Amino acid sequence: MKTHPNKLTSEKIRNKTIALSCRTGAGHLAPSLSCVEILTVLFRDFLRFRPGEPRWPGRDRLVFSKGHGAYGYYVILNQLGFIPDRDIDTFYTPASRLKGCLVRDEEFMIEASTGTLGHGLPIAAGMALGFRMRGRENRVVCLVGDGEMQEGSNFEALAMAHRHRLANLMVVVDANGLQAMGRVDEIGLGNTTLAKVLRCYAPEGNFHEVDGHDEEKLRRAMRPFFQGSAAGGITVVFAHTVKGKGIAMMEGVARYHFRCPVQDGYEVRDDD
Repeated sequence: MKTHPNKLTSEKIRNKTIALSCRTGAGHLAPSLSCVEILTVLFRDFLRFRPGEPRWPGRDRLVFSKGHGAYGYYVILNQLGFIPDRDIDTFYTPASRLKGCLVRDEEFMIEASTGTLGHGLPIAAGMALGFRMRGRENRVVCLVGDGEMQEGSNFEALAMAHRHRLANLMVVVDANGLQAMGRVDEIGLGNTTLAKVLRCYAPEGNFHEVDGHDEEKLRRAMRPFFQGSAAGGITVVFAHTVKGKGIAMMEGVARYHFRCPVQDGYEVRDDD
């Protein structure tokens, strides 16, 4: 039995995401855990879609740019009935259509192939502009990682979105402070500076800096965009999160970017 969108909970999604990784040893668990609340709020409270109709033209589009950290995204799509159980059960094996990084699959309502970072936001901006040119009301959400915001392609996309005042585009930054090789503030822009830069691309009132694990704060930040009451231009939600959220040994630890905790003795709970 599949889950009604209104019944999605972050706790359940987090537990199932941990189990999905630990069952097969799939490594990108930590970046998958930092965005669980973001995804839960989007799918439960805001995104327009029709269960059983992955190609419904009227659906909103979620472009998941940090495509390596997509395990929670897979779990939600499975819970909603878009990804079959057989593909979840065989994840990270040749028997599954699901890959370690996202591959576009219309039957699964996966909108774009991502994981080569810096691809998702240009795709999302193009989608948003295309919808507006055709007079369609679809909204586009792009979830990016803070590490991938070092890619120049993202800032070209932001400049285009700002130029065209794409009020149907929302960028959500999963700002967990870490990337594959260390802390973002030791490699590129720290998140305090990155937030200031991104604020410049959003009209007054369209930039929101929030705790990315507080669902009520996420809802308040996202609601104007989905209700159409935001100012004319893109919306940016800068969500401060914890990489590896939910497993104490992983939280905020750089070496777990691609390391499954079972390698270090972690045991999945029975209710996972």
